[in-house]
Amino acid sequence: MQINNLAGIVYDSIYYTAIHFNTEVFRSVFKIFAKNEDDIFEHYYEFKKRHAVEPPENMYIFFFTNGETPTLITAYLDENFRDLNYSPQSVLALFQDKDKFRKFAYQYLLKPFENNVNVEQVIKGDNQNTSTASALLTSIHTKYPMQISRFFHDFDELMNEFTSYFRLIMHKADIYRSNKNKDIYETAVNDFLNSNHVNEYYKFLYVNKTLNLDSQKFAISFFARFGIKAPPKMNDESTLIIGDKCSNTSTIYANYKHITKKSASSIFTLDINNDIINALRKGEKNITQLCFMINYSRSHIAKHLGVLKDELAIIVSRKDGNESYYIINDAYFKAAEIVLDKACSDIYNR
Repeated sequence: MQINNLAGIVYDSIYYTAIHFNTEVFRSVFKIFAKNEDDIFEHYYEFKKRHAVEPPENMYIFFFTNGETPTLITAYLDENFRDLNYSPQSVLALFQDKDKFRKFAYQYLLKPFENNVNVEQVIKGDNQNTSTASALLTSIHTKYPMQISRFFHDFDELMNEFTSYFRLIMHKADIYRSNKNKDIYETAVNDFLNSNHVNEYYKFLYVNKTLNLDSQKFAISFFARFGIKAPPKMNDESTLIIGDKCSNTSTIYANYKHITKKSASSIFTLDINNDIINALRKGEKNITQLCFMINYSRSHIAKHLGVLKDELAIIVSRKDGNESYYIINDAYFKAAEIVLDKACSDIYNR
C-alpha cells in the first residue's frame, strides 16, 4: 500500500479548521457512527491541546460548511486537484493567483443568490452589487459581519492572512501526524480494505471492481474520522482519502448511482430473490438459516445472495466465524423506489 501523507496534511488542516467553526455540524453528521463524542473529536481535542492553534475569526468564510456543501477551500481544491494528489507546497502555490481564487470564491458563495445580485459585476468590483452581495451573505452568517465585509472589500489583505494561517496549520498538522506511530496508517487502510462494507465502497467510488483498491494511494485523515473522499474518476494515480475510523461506516457512503430501471426491477422478477428478501424482513439471517426457511439449495441461495449483495439490496451486518449475516438495506429500496417511480412517471406523462 502507498500512504500519501502530504495529501493527509492538507486534508487534516482543512478539517481541523472546519470543525473549529462548525462543531455542531460535524457532531450531527458523525454522531450516527460514534458511541461517544470522543470518537468524533478525539484527535481534534488532542491536536488543540498540543498545538494551541486557534483559527482567527477572519478564516470563517473560507471554512464554513452546513454539512451538505463543501467548504470554499475544499471546493476550490476539488476544482484544481481532480486526483486529490495535493501537497502543502502545491496548495500554497495555487492560492498565489488571488484573482483566480477571488472569481471562484464569489461565484461559489453567491450562487444561491444569483437571482438577487449580478455576480459578474461583483467580480468586476461594482460597488452597488458588492454591497448587495455582502449584505446577502451577512444575513446568513450573522455572527461574522465584519469578516464578510472584508471578504468583499479587503480581499487581497484577507488572502494574505489566509495564506499565513494555512501555512501555519499545515506545519502543525505535519508535526502532529509525524508523531503518530506508522502502524496507525497501515491499520486504517487494512481495516478499510477488509471491512464488511467493501462492496459499498466500490459502489460509492462508482468504479468497476477490476480497479484494485489495494494498489491505490491512501491519505489518512485524523479529523474526518468517519469520512471517505474519492476523486471523480479513480485511477492508479489517484489518492483515496479515508478517515482512520471509516471502516466503522456502512452504506451511507454508497451513492446508489448504479441503480437503473433494469437492475432495480430484476430484484423482484425472480422468486428466489423475493423469498430471500421476505425472509430477511424478519431480521438478520445467515445462509444456513435461510436454507431452513426457503426451499432452495445452499449453492443456489449463495448465488443469489451474491447478486443481491452486489446490487446493495442486502448488506452484511456482521460475521461470526465463517458465517456472514445479512440484512435488508433500507437505503437501497428507498433509492430504487425513486428510480422505478420516475420510470413509470416518464411513461404516463409522455
